[in-house]
Order: sequence, then C-alpha cells, then structure tokens
Amino acid sequence: MAYYFHRSILLSRLITRQVIFLQPQKFAFKKSNPVLFQSLLSRSYTNSLPNLSEKLTSAVVLDKYLSKTKKALKIIFFVNLIGFTILISGDLFYAWYLNSYNINLFNKTIEKGTRPVVVIGEDELVPRPVAIEQLKKILLPHKEQSFYYLVCGEHGTGKTILTKIASNEVGEDKKKGIQGRCGVIYIDIPPNEKKEKDFDEEFGEAFGRALNFKFEENISFSGQLMKKIFGDINQKDSNPKWERALEAFKYASVEYKKNNPCHRPPVIVYDNISHLDLGLLSYLQSDAKKSADERIYITVFVCSESLVPRIMEQNSAWSHSKKVIEIGDLSKEESMKYLTEKRKINKVDAKKIYELVDGRILDLKYMADDSLAKIPFEDTKKEILTKVKQKFAFANLLKDQTHYEAGKELINILLKSKEISTDIFRKFFKDSEVYNEVLKANVFTYHPSRDTITFQSKSVEVYIQENSSIFT
Repeated sequence: MAYYFHRSILLSRLITRQVIFLQPQKFAFKKSNPVLFQSLLSRSYTNSLPNLSEKLTSAVVLDKYLSKTKKALKIIFFVNLIGFTILISGDLFYAWYLNSYNINLFNKTIEKGTRPVVVIGEDELVPRPVAIEQLKKILLPHKEQSFYYLVCGEHGTGKTILTKIASNEVGEDKKKGIQGRCGVIYIDIPPNEKKEKDFDEEFGEAFGRALNFKFEENISFSGQLMKKIFGDINQKDSNPKWERALEAFKYASVEYKKNNPCHRPPVIVYDNISHLDLGLLSYLQSDAKKSADERIYITVFVCSESLVPRIMEQNSAWSHSKKVIEIGDLSKEESMKYLTEKRKINKVDAKKIYELVDGRILDLKYMADDSLAKIPFEDTKKEILTKVKQKFAFANLLKDQTHYEAGKELINILLKSKEISTDIFRKFFKDSEVYNEVLKANVFTYHPSRDTITFQSKSVEVYIQENSSIFT
C-alpha cells in the first residue's frame, strides 16, 4: 500500500509540474501579456518550416549550377588545349619550313654566287681584258688555297667596275654553256657616315642581301610575339648582323667546298674596305687569315686609299696575304680611244684632257662631260687644280704650313725620279703619325706591290709645275 501511495504521489507531482510548465508563466515577466507570448511562440514555430524549405531549394539549385559550370569549364579547357596544341604544332612546322627554305636559298646563293650590278653604259665602258683576267684568277682558287688577297688602286681607276665584271664572269665558259660567278659572294661596304642607323647595322644588312641571309630564320610567329613582349633574350641575336651572317657563311662554305666537283673554296669579296673602322678591318683581316689557313673560304679585299694597305701590313695576319694586285690608270692609247671613239671628243681637246688628268678614268669622264656640255677647258682645269690645292692644304704642305720645307724637298726629288722608295719618304716624315697624315691627304700614293711612293695623280704634278715658284 505504501508503494501505491508513493507512486500516486509521484505521478501527481509530475502531472502537476507539467501542467504548471505549460501554463502561462505569470511570474516570468512583469506586466507581460500571456496571450501575446503564446501567439509569438506559435508563430515562430510555424514560420520556421518555409525558411528551411527555401534554403534546401537554393542549395539544390546552386549544386546543379556548379555542376553544369564545372562541366562547361572542362569542355572549354579541353577545346582550348586542343586549339593551342594545333597552333603550336602549326607554328613550329611553319618555322621549320621557313628555316629549311632559307637555308636552301642561302646555300643556292653561295653555289651560284651573287651577281653585282654593273652601273655603266657600254658607251662609257673601257674594255680592260688584262686586268679582268688577273682578277678572275684570284676569284677562282684551287682547293688548297691558303692565302687571301688585297686589290688596291687610287679612287677613280675603275677597281669596283672591274671587280664586279670579274665576279660575274669568273668560271664562265660560253662555248660549253657554263654560267659564271659560281661561289663568289660580292659585298659592297656602305659609306661609314654619321646617320641614324648604326654602321654595323648597315654593314650587316649589306652582308645579308649579298648572301640572301634571313636574320630571323629560326623564329616562329609565337617566338616573334615573345620577342616583342619580353625583348630579345637570345644572347646570340645580340651579336651584330654582319657577324651572324659571317658565321652562317662559314658553315655553308664547308658544304660548298665538299659538294662542288673541284672542291674549290668559295670566295668573299669586300669592296670599299676603307669605309670600315680599324677595329672591324682588323677583325675581318684576321678572319681572312684563319679561313684561308683552314681552307674554308678565300677573302679578297678591295680598297682605294693608299693608307689602308699600310695599316693592313702592320697586322700579324698580313703573313697570309698574297701579292697585292694594283689597278692602275688607263694607258695613253686606251685613254685617247675612250675620249675620241666612245665620247666623241675631237683629238685636239682629247690630248689636252689627257695631259691634265692622264689615264684616270674618273677624271677623263668628268672632263669629257664638261667638254660635251660646252664648258671651257680652262674653267674645268681651274676647278680640278683647286681641288688639288685643297689636298696640299690638308697635308700641311703649302707655304708657311708645318710640313712645307720637308715637302718641298721631297717634291723636287719626285719631279726628277717620278717614284721613290718608302725609305726615302720616311726620311722626310720620320714620325709615323705625320707619315700617315701626309699620305692620307692623297697628294702622294703608296704602292704596296712595289713598296714605293709616287704623286697621287697627273693633276697633282700639273699643280706643282704651275706653282713652281712655291715648290722649287
């Protein structure tokens, strides 16, 4: 009984407490509204269900969107990857094709040689078969050739024209139908003047044109784009163009010599080397010695100023040079024939012209042009002798100038002997700087093949004779 009593009491208390809990708590908040509290509690419970449903719906939608986006990105990635692969492959193939084409064109150019343009009309061209044949011999070396050459002559003697003709005709056999100029590359060095474009750049471009050499042969579209964006990161490309072209020529020369029937080395001709600065001239001269010594190719230098041969003689590479070939003036017979037959000058005037300028073809042409233009002979003569006087001024040989006394004595010796050794010339101008200064002014000419000194031209001698009171 006690058990049932205890249980009844416990149940009674539990029920009482539950009822009290569910009833409004009047003591919870002072002056609170019990009806309002129940309403809020009921409203909070009923509003929580829609919010949960909305959140679940948003999550599902977001998950579907992310899934679709992920698939789209994968598709875009693979499409771009395939496109990029095709682009790079095509770009590399294009670069390979262009490179192969350029190499083939480059090798063909060396095989066939260049064809320098001879800008002179037949009516003005003076045939000089002896000089041309002499040049052809050095442009057609044998397979064991181990020397390079220097061709020199005063400005206006026709060296460039003759060298171009010989370059075009060397190896030619008209009877057998064999075309000339095989293996001869002719490079006309541009004037070294102060311009916006660097001389190394101009010389490199002239080198490239002669060889048909493309300086961007290994760069594809993408490579060129990267080069524009990031700059030139290839150290080799920082070398001057002429140096890169020369290196390419060396490699091609080995192939040319190996493949041609006589195994002759190719020949490279540098015309107008007086335009080069001394550092570049020294480099090319040393390279000429090395390439000849290794039987890779033969170099021919062509120059006008008599000071250049003296500078080259002081280089250790001079030991591998062959005998200097000098291109001189026309003979009296050739000069008179040119004036009377080609330029249609009467014999009397032709003789007067020859006595003033001798056989210097450039001066003959100048005098003939003025004669045909009806310009009085004396006016043209005065103009030429004025230019000669300027040369004397540059050499400091005029009265009251630094080298007047030494020059006066030397001039009198030359008037009698016409030609003296360099040893005699050096006695009057012992200092090497003075020696070069006087020689550079073109009053006198150095002949490396004979190691002698003469007057630079007939007009120099005429000027001295007409001013004998100053120099004798």
